[in-house]
Amino acid sequence: MACSLTGTKTKDLLKILGKLNRLHEKFGDFWWYSFMLFVALRVGDVINAIVGLWLVPKYVGQEELGAVLPLTQFATSVGAPITVLVTVFTKFLNKFKTQGEDGKVKSMLLWFSGIAVIIILITSAVAIAILPHYFERIRVTSGSLVFLIIAAGLITTIQPVFNNALQGLKKFNAITLNSLLAAPVRLVVMLVAMPFRALSGYMVGQIVPQLMSIGIACLSMRKHVHRDIKAVPFWKTDGKDILRYASLVAIGPLVAAFTAPVTYMVIRQRMTEMDSAAYYMISRFAELATFAGATLAFVMFPLAAEAQTRGKSSLKLLRDMSIGTTIFGLAATAILYLFGRQIFELIPTCRPYVNYVPDMALMALTLTVGIIWTNYCNHETACNRFWYLTYGELLAVLQAAFLICFTGYTFFDGILPASFVSWMGSLRISNLHNFLIALLLFNVARVLAAALDITIREVRFKRHR
Repeated sequence: MACSLTGTKTKDLLKILGKLNRLHEKFGDFWWYSFMLFVALRVGDVINAIVGLWLVPKYVGQEELGAVLPLTQFATSVGAPITVLVTVFTKFLNKFKTQGEDGKVKSMLLWFSGIAVIIILITSAVAIAILPHYFERIRVTSGSLVFLIIAAGLITTIQPVFNNALQGLKKFNAITLNSLLAAPVRLVVMLVAMPFRALSGYMVGQIVPQLMSIGIACLSMRKHVHRDIKAVPFWKTDGKDILRYASLVAIGPLVAAFTAPVTYMVIRQRMTEMDSAAYYMISRFAELATFAGATLAFVMFPLAAEAQTRGKSSLKLLRDMSIGTTIFGLAATAILYLFGRQIFELIPTCRPYVNYVPDMALMALTLTVGIIWTNYCNHETACNRFWYLTYGELLAVLQAAFLICFTGYTFFDGILPASFVSWMGSLRISNLHNFLIALLLFNVARVLAAALDITIREVRFKRHR
């Protein structure tokens, strides 16, 4: 009887797996893996919402709440050099796998792991020198935070070396497992650590899940570094292409390492404490608009890189990703605008910020446009095209300069005409609402420039065909 039941269950399981495989074939790798990863990430987001909307506000006072995002941003900026590394790593790892060069795959996995360790040592020294001045700017006492932020920044940026290895090898099942486990582990760690020291506990909560993720990635990639596979050097044959690609990829993250923190420093330094804290609270919801776009881009990169390696077009991938990102982002924006007030009224820690609900919808729209641009950049990078840097980085520098100048306009008293300084002040960019409008306009300019870039390229392609 037991054997009969077991056999029935096995047949039912095989039927389910067969149906899933047929669905996979019907929708293709892009939409199938995007959906699978999206579901896993959203499960984690429910737990992250508890962290962001209850746990953090409970233990971090309003006077320090506005410092959470600047601290996280600095931790990310610390690892900017590794950001360059992982992009190059993903591109060429995918190339070698597509071409069936397992020896080069093994060699690259080992070689880039060693480079990551060297970069860690250098960036740690730089961060230790800069952090005290940064703490002074965002009005936070240092203590153990110095070492925790450095650790969080480095581990958070080392982890993508392993995660992007899984991405380049298209091991989306392991990535999904990582995504399912990361949020629960983060919650447990923060529940234990934050009562002792709120901000330090928050940073510890960022570190532990990343270490777990690295462990899962190492287990998943064992067969690619197995001793039966002979490592084949790749520098002689591919070194020039790798260095050229790396030099171009480096431009974006290096510019962002200087310009991105400006946004958060302006929020913390030049806005009121209420606006600064409100930015944190509404961003927890507004980031919902980016969820689909971020997932689609993650799956898109190795598929676009593979298409480029095989000499095929990936324009359909870009179109599908942009449409999916736009539809989801606009839907999220509409929901937040229509029901945001009711949601904030239900959550005690959100009630003080209920008047910022319209700004939450505005931020969601701004982030939607922003991630359309980011995804376009990722697609072009995967396809080894970098013309977007010429106008994208110029706009990034102009945005940073605009925010600094127009939120600190009094500096120009006696330097610029009084009427012009008065006009700068009348824009009130240090007000959260006007600040978000400025960010939206810069993001719209980026997307319009990208659309023009695509149009010109397609016209030229048709003329030469």
